[in-house]
Amino acid sequence: MPTVINTNLASLYAQNNLSNAQNSLANSVRALSSGLRISSAKDDAAGLAISQSMQDQINGVNQARRNMNDAVNLIQVADTSMGTIHDMLLRLKTLATQGYDGSLSASQRTQIVDEINELNAEINNTAARTKFNGNALIAATVGRSSGTASVGAATGTLASITGISINTTGVGTFLLTGTSLSTSTGSVVLSGTISNTYSGTAFSTTYAQTLTATSYSATAKGIQVFNFDKIGISIEVTQTGAASTGNLLAVGLNALTVTTAAGAPSDLYFQGGTETSTPNMVIYDAINVRTDYMGDTNSTLAGFDAMTNLGGQIQLLNSYANTVGQSTWATAFSTLGTFIDTAIDKISEERSNMGALQNRISYINQNLEAYSTNLQASRSAIMDADFAAETAKLTKGQILQQAATAMLAQANQMNNVVLSLLK
Repeated sequence: MPTVINTNLASLYAQNNLSNAQNSLANSVRALSSGLRISSAKDDAAGLAISQSMQDQINGVNQARRNMNDAVNLIQVADTSMGTIHDMLLRLKTLATQGYDGSLSASQRTQIVDEINELNAEINNTAARTKFNGNALIAATVGRSSGTASVGAATGTLASITGISINTTGVGTFLLTGTSLSTSTGSVVLSGTISNTYSGTAFSTTYAQTLTATSYSATAKGIQVFNFDKIGISIEVTQTGAASTGNLLAVGLNALTVTTAAGAPSDLYFQGGTETSTPNMVIYDAINVRTDYMGDTNSTLAGFDAMTNLGGQIQLLNSYANTVGQSTWATAFSTLGTFIDTAIDKISEERSNMGALQNRISYINQNLEAYSTNLQASRSAIMDADFAAETAKLTKGQILQQAATAMLAQANQMNNVVLSLLK
C-alpha cells in the first residue's frame, strides 16, 4: 500500500467499524430499554406484520372474554328474578290448595284470592323490572306506539311533549284530560281501560291517576314531568316559548292520547371469538313470563301458555262473588292448581336452560383464556427481546466500540510517519 497523507484508509476503516459498533450498541440499548426485539418495521418487516395480525386476534379474544363475563352476569340477573318468581309460584300452589279446603266460606276464599292477586301482580312487576343495561330479559316490553304529542289546544300554551316513557303499563289507549283549577294551576288526569278475554269471559281493568300542573319556573328550566307512576307512564313537557301558567298547560294537554303496544323482548347476542361466524355467537333467548298477555292476538308478544293461563284463571277467580257455590270455587282452585304446576315446570325448564348456557359459557371462557395465552406466547417470541441474547450483544458492542475507538486513534497517528521522510 502506498504511503499517502490525503487519504487515511486505516482511519476510514476504523471509522466504519466504530459506526457499526455504535449502531449495534444503540440497537441493544433500545431493545433492553423497551423490552422489544422489534421497535420499528425496519427491525423485522415480516415479523412486525405477523405480530400485528396476532395482536388483532389477541385483542378480539380478550374482548370476547369480557363479552362472556357480561353474558354470565346478565344470565345471573335473569336467573335471580326467575328464582323469585319460582318462590311466588310455590306460594300460589299453597294458596290454591288451601282454597280447595271445603271448610272455608266464600268470603274466606276471596281473602285467599286477594293474596293470589298480589303475588300475580308481583310476578309481572318482577318480570318487567328485570333488565340489564335497559334490555328486557324475561318480559315483553311496552312502549308508545302512537298518539298525539303536542300541547297546543289552548292559546298561550307555548310548550310541547318532548318525551314519553313507558314502564310496566298495560297495552291500550290512554286519554289525558286537563282542566283549569285556578289562574295558575290545573288538573291533569290520565285514564284508560285495558281489556282482554279468557275462556270466553271478557275482563277489563280501568286505570286513572290525577296530577297537578303548575306554572313553569326558571328553576325548572322550562321542563315539567308528569309521572303517572301508578299507571307506568311518564310524560315530559318542555316550554318552547314564553312562560305558561299551570292552568293553560293543563287545558293544553286536554284530549291528548297515548297509545301503547307490546313488543317481544329481543334476543341478545354475545361474540365469543374473534369472528362473527355462527360458532362464535352465544345467544341469550329473551323470554316473556308475564301472566297478563292472555287474549293477545300476536303470538310473538304473548308469554308462555303456562303463564298466561295462570293469569287468566286468576282473573276468573276475581270475578267470583261471595254467592258463588262451593263446587264452583273448588273447580276454579283445582284448575288454578293445575296451571300453577305447569307454570312451575315451565319456569324450572327456563332456569335449567339458563344454567346450561352459563356452563357452556364457562367452557368458552376456559378455551378463550388458553387461546389468548398461546397467542401471546407466539407473539412474544416474535416481538419481545431476549434479554440474555441482548445483554451479550450489548457487551460485544461495548467492546467493539472501545476497540474501534482505540484503533481510530492509532490510525489517525499513522500518517505522522511521513514527517520522518521529510527530515
